[in-house]
Amino acid sequence: MKIPTFPRLVLVLAAMLSPASNLHSEDFPEEPLILQVDLNGDGVAEQISRRKLGADDQLGTFHQILVKDSRGSVLWRSPEVLDVSHPLAFGEWDFGISLPQFAADIDRDGTVELLVPAPQSDVSPTTFRMLQWTGTAFEPRQSRSLVGKGQKGAAFRWTDEPSTSSYWVEKWIGTSAEGGWVVKLVSLPENGSLMTAIAVLSTKGDGFDLVRWIEPPAALGSGDEPAGVRPDAYRARLSARDHANSAGAPLKKVLDVLRQDRANVHRGTHRDTEDDVDVFFPTAENREGMAGMPLRVIGGAKAEAAILNGTPVVEVQVSNDGLQVEIITP
Repeated sequence: MKIPTFPRLVLVLAAMLSPASNLHSEDFPEEPLILQVDLNGDGVAEQISRRKLGADDQLGTFHQILVKDSRGSVLWRSPEVLDVSHPLAFGEWDFGISLPQFAADIDRDGTVELLVPAPQSDVSPTTFRMLQWTGTAFEPRQSRSLVGKGQKGAAFRWTDEPSTSSYWVEKWIGTSAEGGWVVKLVSLPENGSLMTAIAVLSTKGDGFDLVRWIEPPAALGSGDEPAGVRPDAYRARLSARDHANSAGAPLKKVLDVLRQDRANVHRGTHRDTEDDVDVFFPTAENREGMAGMPLRVIGGAKAEAAILNGTPVVEVQVSNDGLQVEIITP
């Protein structure tokens, strides 16, 4: 078992929006509050959640990870440790965040892996702690970076010696339409600009292959977000593909259309030219949370009808008060 070491780093990346709509900005975690995954293959998802365990005046907050079945019974809980060097330590510390990000059978070996990024904030390859479900507990398996080249068909492999000139997986986002893994990639070529991309990886052997781009590599803009992406809003063309659910049934509510649009973008099913890749709704859990968020449509009933009966480009503002939608072009 390789025990992870956590370098002290300095710049925190953009936080994800929690499904709740009444939180303050400081309550939004870097990683999802709850992950849902079928751990035992019975077709019923278990929940992986966390609770605050304690705090250290010098380091920050520690968390305990809980695995619960569909009835709410606890199947496993991580040790109650307040030591960042422990292989099962989780927390929000002064040098970065290390909390569960993604859970799935990513290597297709029949068991579920829990991916936990090591604390990171500067521009260096992300290291993921991988914990494997044994049937009764999550146990540490490895702590490595996943890197490859920024081109279709490139092989991505786990390594202890990543290079910033390669593309590395910075975030695991979700499952693609064809069953691959949607990920955010980052690269920092020597004497070049920081590059980011959204791609689909497929499992192959002991690694992965880059199947296709959802958002091709692009240099960062002048701020901390990728060019064209705002930390408080996104734009989208609500095309015909966004007006029907996965079964082909027409959608009759604006929130449902918005949710389907984000599912199409983040799963890689369909993305219109005008669609931004937002930082709020990359996971199925966050998209499900849209249903409970207050919605304000600028222009009232007339604008709502234009969205439901047409294919406009809209701007969606996201805040603690809910969603605000405005038609930009019909």
